[in-house]
Amino acid sequence: MRFLQYKPQMLLFLWAVIFFAVPFADAAEKPGELQIRIDQQVVYCIAKVNKDEDAFTHLLKDGIPVATIWKVRVSKQREYWLNKDVAEITLVRRVVPDLLSRSWLLVDEASGISRRVYSMNEADQFLSGLESFPVLDRSILLESTAYQMSVFVVVEHGEINDAWWGVLWKQPDAVLKKEFILP
Repeated sequence: MRFLQYKPQMLLFLWAVIFFAVPFADAAEKPGELQIRIDQQVVYCIAKVNKDEDAFTHLLKDGIPVATIWKVRVSKQREYWLNKDVAEITLVRRVVPDLLSRSWLLVDEASGISRRVYSMNEADQFLSGLESFPVLDRSILLESTAYQMSVFVVVEHGEINDAWWGVLWKQPDAVLKKEFILP
């Protein structure tokens, strides 16, 4: 009997939740963009993560290093079995701010190459995108076979946790996927 007393308030609450939540469900931002470029010898990845402009700049201006960990995986699509991984590459890009000189050191951990820039826009582009990154040799892939390229991006603030258990509970900040077939 007491439940009937609260029924109009519950219906009003449910109506308000549905009315205000539904328009914003479609407005959710895509995690990023992924393009695949294939030439005569190499398959390239062009990826961009859609992060808020202040996501990196706020931390870097406060002197906190920021790193993005990119894991690029190419797998063969199979209908009745699990997809078979063909290639997997992990790439770490780190930006270390220098507050005295108002510059940022861009470090590519995979190649060991670093450079100093004086533009926050360059540091932001370095962290949030991959431009024509070579993933694998085209000769490894079969003609007229469906493949999927997946890009997992993890953003780390401060020092990177290299302990083995750090991988277990860190979820990717963005996951980008795209299917392709060799032309």
